[in-house]
Amino acid sequence: MDMLRPRSQAALLQLGVPLTYRHGDVLLRESERSSHVMLLCQAVVKATVSLENGRMALLSIKVGGDVIGEMAALNDEPRSATVTVFGEARVRLIQSEEFQHYLGEFPDASIALTRMIMQTLKWADKRRVDFNGYPAFVRLARALYELAANYGRAVPEGVTVDIGLTQRELGALVGVEEDTARKELRELRSRGVISLGYRTITVTDQKALHAIAEGNGEPR
Repeated sequence: MDMLRPRSQAALLQLGVPLTYRHGDVLLRESERSSHVMLLCQAVVKATVSLENGRMALLSIKVGGDVIGEMAALNDEPRSATVTVFGEARVRLIQSEEFQHYLGEFPDASIALTRMIMQTLKWADKRRVDFNGYPAFVRLARALYELAANYGRAVPEGVTVDIGLTQRELGALVGVEEDTARKELRELRSRGVISLGYRTITVTDQKALHAIAEGNGEPR
């Protein structure tokens, strides 16, 4: 919503109906036929897809101010991903017709939505490039660096990413098994780059993490 003008923001917050969800609730389900969108008022959610080999791939993370479900609403296609809540979520459920009318009335909102979609695609493209061009250790460092930049909060020790990702989900984000993700996280911790808590990661040395993300400092 930060990209919207004040009048457009106010109008968006009047659309739909308010709903509250708890940790683990599914907001949207892959392959489901529905066309509403959801405005995340206060939330952290993950979008995942099922792969043919039975594994799960983490596509993206969305936070308060983002809209989810827009592709199905605009294209009348099945849901492309499952969206699950971390913690508690407050959202507004908006029917497709109401949302499309809003986009027609507020051109800046349509532009903002296009930019948001492009950012999501850019994130996915980065992951594909990383899969082909970097080893697991570097891919994980790159993902952690982006997560800290986009979703981290400053703490005395550094920057904490506490959006509830499991090590398995971190592995899915960079295309490795949970055991590999755990091994590479331990390596980062042993170097003093990060500290680990329950579903939290604190980046304690951003400069070192950035260097590894750029391909320097890869383990032998």
